[in-house]
Amino acid sequence: MERKLKVKEFYKKQKLLEFVNSNSSKIDILSITTSQEAFFFKHLLWYYDK
Repeated sequence: MERKLKVKEFYKKQKLLEFVNSNSSKIDILSITTSQEAFFFKHLLWYYDK
């Protein structure tokens, strides 16, 4: 079975944490990265569906 890498973008860390906590049994987290864009931060969740 081929798995596809997915990425989801968040602008608030709390939203990212809520998503991860509510879907922890459904996803395999590969990485969480953060980048600064002008005056705000962008959080990227890299994951695979289970």
